[in-house]
Amino acid sequence: MLAVLIKRVLAPGMESTYEEFSRKIIQAAVPAKGFISSKSFKDIENPGIRYTLIQMETLADWQAWQSSSERKTALRQIEPLLREPETVSILTTA
Repeated sequence: MLAVLIKRVLAPGMESTYEEFSRKIIQAAVPAKGFISSKSFKDIENPGIRYTLIQMETLADWQAWQSSSERKTALRQIEPLLREPETVSILTTA
């Protein structure tokens, strides 16, 4: 199993708009091969920083989803809401 941690820093005032688009990306990911689960978090000290933790079966499954047209389409909607590009960390169990 693989965990993918995505960090997004939102532009001021974009929190509610981001929530709507974030749900759409997750809904699009659910049928993706290897998708296990997803959770969203916001930084307790800075609610403009959001994290999404996605669990996938394998690295190949994540790479396929990451490069999919569905994810790229959804990201085009989110990118204008961000103050900086998202960062992605790929994690495995120790």
